[in-house]
Amino acid sequence: MLRISIDRHKSRCSIWSGLASPLQNRSSVMFFILIVAWHAKLMANTIKASSPSQPDVQTAINSAGNDDTVIVPAGTANWSSTLVFTKGITLVGSTTTDSVAGTAKDQTIIQDSVPRVSGSGPFIKITTVLGSFYRVSGFTFQNGSATTSSVNGAIQILGDSHSVRLDHCHFMPMTYQGPDVQIKGAIFGVADHNVLEFTSKKAAFLFYAPNWPNPDGRAGTNGDGSWATPTNFGSQEFFFVEDNYITNLTSPFVEGPGHTDDSMGARWVFRHNHCYDTEVQTHGTECCRFRGGRAREVYNNDFHYAHLHPYAGIRSGVTITHDNTFDGVKPKSGMALEAYRAFFKFPGTPLPSWGGGTGDNPWDSNDTRNGPFTENSFNYNPVNGLYESGTASSGSSKTALVDTTKNWAPNQWQYFVAKRVSDNQVAFINSNASNTLTVTYYTDSGGGAVWAAGDQYQIHRPLVLLDQPGRGQGDLIVGSMPVNRATRRGTWPHEALEPTYSWNNIYIPNGASVDVYAHPLDNVKLQREGRDYYNNTPMPGCKPYTYPHPLTKTATKPSQASKKELKARENVFRSKLDGSLHRAGGRWKD
Repeated sequence: MLRISIDRHKSRCSIWSGLASPLQNRSSVMFFILIVAWHAKLMANTIKASSPSQPDVQTAINSAGNDDTVIVPAGTANWSSTLVFTKGITLVGSTTTDSVAGTAKDQTIIQDSVPRVSGSGPFIKITTVLGSFYRVSGFTFQNGSATTSSVNGAIQILGDSHSVRLDHCHFMPMTYQGPDVQIKGAIFGVADHNVLEFTSKKAAFLFYAPNWPNPDGRAGTNGDGSWATPTNFGSQEFFFVEDNYITNLTSPFVEGPGHTDDSMGARWVFRHNHCYDTEVQTHGTECCRFRGGRAREVYNNDFHYAHLHPYAGIRSGVTITHDNTFDGVKPKSGMALEAYRAFFKFPGTPLPSWGGGTGDNPWDSNDTRNGPFTENSFNYNPVNGLYESGTASSGSSKTALVDTTKNWAPNQWQYFVAKRVSDNQVAFINSNASNTLTVTYYTDSGGGAVWAAGDQYQIHRPLVLLDQPGRGQGDLIVGSMPVNRATRRGTWPHEALEPTYSWNNIYIPNGASVDVYAHPLDNVKLQREGRDYYNNTPMPGCKPYTYPHPLTKTATKPSQASKKELKARENVFRSKLDGSLHRAGGRWKD
């Protein structure tokens, strides 16, 4: 027979077991574990920091246990070090926000004087673990004496918790913090009812998921696991940004502040936000070893533009965008799909990059035709996908490759690529004359190919680039020097076609549709409407995840409930447990 004693004042349980069958003992142990877990939550504590200073808040957190709440009082504090914790706690200040009006009552104010050294700079750094709940709420963050930029986020959240909430915080313009929030891990959760303001070119949210689990469940690296597992749109398996107010206050106006960004297999949802002169942006699989952003949903947001600029740029993965509204100045363009490797080979520091989309890169799906054929009235005769080759002549430049030995038909090489043999740098061909290719030149990251007399070149044609927009789950890629695990070498990972869908995105003043498009200067053949993306077409089977996010309804933790409420919960739990313990050969003992 099982007897359990619980001391509600000292948070102790004791157990004595008499003679019982093995089945009864196993059941008894199971119920004992359930009781202990329930009782631990019941006895969660509220701890009050003596002031909003970083040492006092850190002291309060150090004394807290999982599921405890740490209250930070009103006041202004200049923080000169990062607040760090790993416990599953609720950290609450006194600031309140109105994320529709974009206003806040700034009560608990933290000023940025955190020193900047490698890997540092956040106000708050949280390392999460699976199974624990984390919440930060009610703080105002503003400039202090810091004069060096941090790229780790004012709030940096790491790990793999599936229960994270960041809410009702006011991020005032901070010159040396960017982004405001960095999510770095296979983290599910929500950022809601925050007010974020920008006067410099900093991101609002930056998403990474380097440790997303591989298909076998083990932690991945570089976002590889995210690219080898299903997308699962409409599920909780994303980080949600909802019901926030995000505004670009630059004067004179600068495009970019307050944007989103992603990389390393990140998955996120951006919905029901109020956005003022801000954009949605992503990064792709381009530089170094890591992968691009994996998947995102952007819907039911209202965008208000006082200046001319684009709405969104997507560089990799799967996107659905719908039911967004726009007013003020009409967006310069809709959501652009653009795989940057189509027109540039990124530098490979510290590891070789994925290379350019040269049409013969093994990481891509390439045209490998042999023999003569006719297409668009042009006659071609490739050999294993090599369509043309030669040597650049004088007169070549950043945007022109001249070969005076050629006599091409006008535009027969349009949308092919030219590869410089010496370094595999790539140039996307926009058009051609009889002996001149007009190509795209990329100015960032050291710049693209500057064609000079004597440069040898080849012309190929890629069909699908690694991780390009509209591609999803594929073979698992592994290793610091990457290989396709299925083939044990660098090969195309057979990524599924998962098109971009756009519908009911409306510019309110005239009812015009704000559409998705493939960038016409470098991606026009890689992303094709009706195959890789669809406008004014709902995604089949699309069903948004529960709104509001369920975590927004968990503000009341057991530690914050009244004694009467706790007693009522205990009584309900007891009544349900008594029968189960009886069947297991035991009973509840006060």
